[in-house]
Amino acid sequence: MSWFQSIIVDLSKLDSSIVLAVVLLVMIIIVLDAISMYAAKKRQSIGFESMKDAIKNSSEKTSPRGGKYYVSDKQLLSGSPDAVINEDGFFIPIMRKPMAKKIKDRHTAQMLVYMRLIEEFEGKKPPYGYLILGEKCRRVKIYNSEERQEWLQSMLDKMHKILEENEEAEAKPQPGKCHSCHVRSSCKDACKE
Repeated sequence: MSWFQSIIVDLSKLDSSIVLAVVLLVMIIIVLDAISMYAAKKRQSIGFESMKDAIKNSSEKTSPRGGKYYVSDKQLLSGSPDAVINEDGFFIPIMRKPMAKKIKDRHTAQMLVYMRLIEEFEGKKPPYGYLILGEKCRRVKIYNSEERQEWLQSMLDKMHKILEENEEAEAKPQPGKCHSCHVRSSCKDACKE
């Protein structure tokens, strides 16, 4: 009798619930391995495969995600990109928005802030950043132009006036978003649903 036949005979003597549990465990391991392989291929296809090696964490302050957390007292800005990669000698911020289907102004503004912070702390202006959108991880380059930085500065100036001079903020309520806004109860312009 071969060793394989002896294993089959031994297995047939075991309780069926134990055999079922072992088969189920093996199936779970196979499914998890397949998911892991799929995720690795997906990361590679969007350029995240080598990111662990490429992420620059030269600060002692880190974000909850483990990446670098930039704090600029000079610019009164702070933030932590999802990742920073070294591409062609530049530190490029990466920002992931898994629920977004299209680029919004707030995404662009957030990326521009990250690029400002990277320029201040790393000493070199990033020419662009990557915004990764939606379930399919569509990669979009957000370019760091002077016009965009001027646009960002005008928004920052408005924000500082509101904070420092108690200037009233201009509310732009959106019915689809008012119901989940955390300051809705104190907003005089909140949508009445």
